[in-house]
Amino acid sequence: MRSRTVTFLYLSVLFTPFAFAGGPQQVGGPAVGNRPAYGIDGQAFTWNPAKMPIAYRLDPGPMAINPSGTVIDHSTGAQRVQSMFGVWRSVSTANISFTNAGPILAAGSYSGGDLQTAQQFNDVIGSCNKGTQSPVIFDANGGLISSLGLPPEVIGFDVPCALDTVNGYILSSAVVLNGAFQDGIDTSSNYELSANQFDEAITHELGHFSGLDHSQINVDVLTNLVFPCEVDPLAGLPLMFPIALCQARKDAGLPVLAPDDLAWISTLYPKDLAAKYATISGVIYFNDGVSPMQGANVIARQIDDPGTPEDESRRIAVSVVSGYAYTTNLGQSVTAILGGSEDNTNGSSPGSRNPALIGYYKINVPPGTYTVEVEEVYSAFVGGSSVGPIDPPVGLPGPPEFWNKDESAFDFPMQRDMITVTAGESVTGIDIILDDTNPRFDQYEDNGNLVDPPIPLVLPASKEFAG
Repeated sequence: MRSRTVTFLYLSVLFTPFAFAGGPQQVGGPAVGNRPAYGIDGQAFTWNPAKMPIAYRLDPGPMAINPSGTVIDHSTGAQRVQSMFGVWRSVSTANISFTNAGPILAAGSYSGGDLQTAQQFNDVIGSCNKGTQSPVIFDANGGLISSLGLPPEVIGFDVPCALDTVNGYILSSAVVLNGAFQDGIDTSSNYELSANQFDEAITHELGHFSGLDHSQINVDVLTNLVFPCEVDPLAGLPLMFPIALCQARKDAGLPVLAPDDLAWISTLYPKDLAAKYATISGVIYFNDGVSPMQGANVIARQIDDPGTPEDESRRIAVSVVSGYAYTTNLGQSVTAILGGSEDNTNGSSPGSRNPALIGYYKINVPPGTYTVEVEEVYSAFVGGSSVGPIDPPVGLPGPPEFWNKDESAFDFPMQRDMITVTAGESVTGIDIILDDTNPRFDQYEDNGNLVDPPIPLVLPASKEFAG
């Protein structure tokens, strides 16, 4: 396979408008007006931990074909999918597991066998939307993805299907694998990935299947793209990063999951979490020090150990987006009803309405000594590649800004203080006041700060007005 610096796409959460990223994929919201609650207010949707393992159903067709015949048969493909699920199952601090429940169930035009057409796909997804099954679909030659109008750079995608909106559980989800990346043909119009690259890309989609969304750490790996990627930043680059752009982690001698991936799957499905993790939390504020800011990417980085050849600050990092548990749409009643079925009076269902969560972040980290920094979400991470509840992302002035003990809107952004945590410890109040922002998100908000105070006119004594 030729080396190339083409970036490939994960079209994650392709068929849903709701994504709360830098952590969980969806967060519950409260009852509003006549609308019932959407899951558990402020809590992530997960599969029911009391009903493990999660059952998936597998396309009985081959994993990859080309014009000459089968390249990867069904049996081999099934083993690889099981191994991909096993990456998430093997996390010692996460209570999550999976089982192959057999072939995809018949639905509408799909009566069994290799799923190939858009109509069959739509009918099977319809059954997924009813909570009937969670299919894993082999698009053996990329024809299905093409028929859905998606670009050939799509390695795979996840389709969240049914939710238990009373108890806050995922009921079903679907994943599609693009076998064209494994068909043995490598041309400018038919890209090929190594087996490790492909499997890691689909393991990313299985992270979405499990309830995780995208994370952003070491984004300079993308903005300063060098292939192959340097090992230290690759080690800290989450598998749940929105774009596939590096060599396989396995090929670089790294585990498939980065520390961020391990921390978040353990946060959603905790198992003895306090024995292995500590918690760092706080609020991100605009420069008035009062208005919380939603949509900033917050990263806790372990301090580099000068006694090792590795750079731990690049390798060991965990992130989340501020306000990840808060809604992005409260609704309003002035122009909310625009006719027909369009009514935004009550806003959107996902996300809490608790104002204390607007700029709040909480990160589980391995024991160690950390700095905490804030950066903007990369501007190109939109739509199916979004990071954070706000899409498109919020721009921030200047470079990343670090937390220090004397936080203010006028401090030096690179000034940083260290936070040392032990297993089971919770450190709160790590608040950051951003420099050089408007006092609050809405620059036209009438808070008395954007208009200069009136200047009194003082006249010379000879020109004072008579009383």
